[in-house]
Amino acid sequence: METIFAQSSAFGKAGVAVFRISGAKSLEALRILTSKSDFKPRFMYYQKLVDPKSNDLIDNAMIVYFKAPNSFTGEDVVEIHTHGSKAISIMLINALLNIPNIRLAEAGEFTKRAFLNNKFDLTAAEGIADLINAETIMQHKQAIRQAGGILEELYNGWRGQLLRIISLLEAYIDFPDEDIPDSVLNEVTSTHAKLINEISEYLNDNRKGELLRSGLKLAIIGPPNAGKSSLLNFLMRRDIAIVSNIAGTTRDIIEGHLDIGGYPIILQDTAGIRDESSDVIEQEGIKRAIDSAKKADIKIIIFDAEKLDFSMNEDIIGLIDENSIVIINKIDLIPEDKIFDIEEKYRCLRVSIKNNIALSDILENIEEIAENMAGFTETPYITNERHRHYLKQALIYLNDFNLDNDLVLATEDIRMAMRRVGAITGVIGVEEILGEIFKNFCIGK
Repeated sequence: METIFAQSSAFGKAGVAVFRISGAKSLEALRILTSKSDFKPRFMYYQKLVDPKSNDLIDNAMIVYFKAPNSFTGEDVVEIHTHGSKAISIMLINALLNIPNIRLAEAGEFTKRAFLNNKFDLTAAEGIADLINAETIMQHKQAIRQAGGILEELYNGWRGQLLRIISLLEAYIDFPDEDIPDSVLNEVTSTHAKLINEISEYLNDNRKGELLRSGLKLAIIGPPNAGKSSLLNFLMRRDIAIVSNIAGTTRDIIEGHLDIGGYPIILQDTAGIRDESSDVIEQEGIKRAIDSAKKADIKIIIFDAEKLDFSMNEDIIGLIDENSIVIINKIDLIPEDKIFDIEEKYRCLRVSIKNNIALSDILENIEEIAENMAGFTETPYITNERHRHYLKQALIYLNDFNLDNDLVLATEDIRMAMRRVGAITGVIGVEEILGEIFKNFCIGK
């Protein structure tokens, strides 16, 4: 393979910038840049970097050499730590480009080479990508588990059981006149049933891992002037929505991202929902608000305490479900002993956003629902639609398997199921999916 390089840290002004070189010419490139011939693996050196063409000093850098196969990619790897200056980055990149047979790496190419050199499987590679992109503690925990091989262990376990079924049946394909012993039939039948049960249950996960990976959508819904935009500003800790007592101020969906209890939440403030509006733009905003609520994972339904008795309508009440938080806002403006009909049917939070009354209860309720929807269990969740796709296909082949059919065809069903599970980890049939996976990595990873 060609020798590749890239700046692995973000381009721009920083204290330190990290460059990575991987391939057979890594050490040669290092010797050209430093004029030093002897580098001991896994030792840090302080060296001058000089442009071999112009002889200009690029920087005084810290350098470490990793000899194959004991490196991230499994190839010879050099890491160069320079000062984080744009000028230094440009000079070093140009100097490396002037060395023959060395080129810039493509997105994800370092991790792709690590996979091809059997440093880890595809699920771990995807875990590394998720780890780089993690913005919350819970996303980090899920990614670190996956990068550590927990999904590989689960999927390889299923693949091993499928391989066991094939091994039990293959011997009898070449000898069709031989009867299959009851002990073999019993093991095949029990293992087959166990796999169908385990994979079916695993797929029935309400997409918890994917929700955690991409973020849970939370829509704030309610009649006009109930305090939706004020609540959004409170949750975001800054003013991103216009607050006004004029009905119809919010016309479109306003979105923000935040971390609540380690769970990624995508907030959506929507237009106030009311029965009548002559404004065409507001009508479209109401339509979008209802659509957003129907697609949301969590809903906050907020009412104005002073107007609650006559501000409820079927569109709003029909949106309340088990993942909804019903809020009665502006409680400072009503008598403390006033009870609303809605409180008899739903658990409601009484708050005052303006006066900061009971706002912590809202955060606690959001976190509780998020944990129920995307919290961890001992068994790792599916984190990627690619995994779900192949597992569904494997389940189809498992359901088609029947020993009453021709034994060759029955065994082929198991073999196809095994290939689908193997495609998740990259054991077999990975060529067509490699590009799709690694193109999502950043340059230098």
